[in-house]
Parts: sequence; structure tokens; C-alpha cells
Amino acid sequence: MNLEYKDTATFYRVTAGGYRGDKTVAESASVDVIFLQNTGFEQGSFQENTDSDAVCYPDPLNTFISGNFNRLQGMYILMPLFGASDDESWFKVVSVNVNRDHLLANEIDNIDMQLKKTRPLQGVS
Repeated sequence: MNLEYKDTATFYRVTAGGYRGDKTVAESASVDVIFLQNTGFEQGSFQENTDSDAVCYPDPLNTFISGNFNRLQGMYILMPLFGASDDESWFKVVSVNVNRDHLLANEIDNIDMQLKKTRPLQGVS
């Protein structure tokens, strides 16, 4: 079954710089994806917090994805939806499931990535 990937996200593979929290972009690519997001609001301890989780299914035939399928966790994704600014549209990959068709072709069938909202990468516009 061929899926229709209606969104396009930019993936960023980063390396650690010399300072704490300093990240340098090593590689980036535009990838067709299926992107699902929810946004929640919580209040506690006299603080208000907006949290956002997302699920992303990248096209497994994309050369960037197939070349990095075992290194997707920890990557950053820029996914501006519905006219949101780039500063509000950053996610970090926290979990990856690479699903294969074990019975027929033993090839990657789909990739399920769990994402968390994060701050923008410095120096990326």
C-alpha cells in the first residue's frame, strides 16, 4: 500500500559543539511526511505550560531517511503548519520505531517517530 505524504518537513542531524547545549548542523534534508500533532495546556505549581507532542511518519524511500534510519532519534525537525512561524515549529525526535515487512520483502515498511516540542536551533533560519 502506497501512502500519500502530504506534508514536507526539514530534518536536521546535529553534532555537539564545544559548549554545553551548543549544536552544529551536520546535515539537513527536506522529507515528505505524514505529520500529526496535538497541543495541550497544563497548569500546576503556579505555572502555566503549553506542551505539544507529535507523531511523524517520514517517507522511508527518501534517501536521507533510508541513509539515517538508525540515527533518527535525537534529530531536529522543522515543521511549520498552518502558517506558524519557524520559531514555533521545532520538534525533537525522542523515539523511533523502524517497522519492516518481515514476511515478504524484509524491507522497511514505515517509520514511526514520536516528537516533542523544542526550541529552535541557533543559526538556522
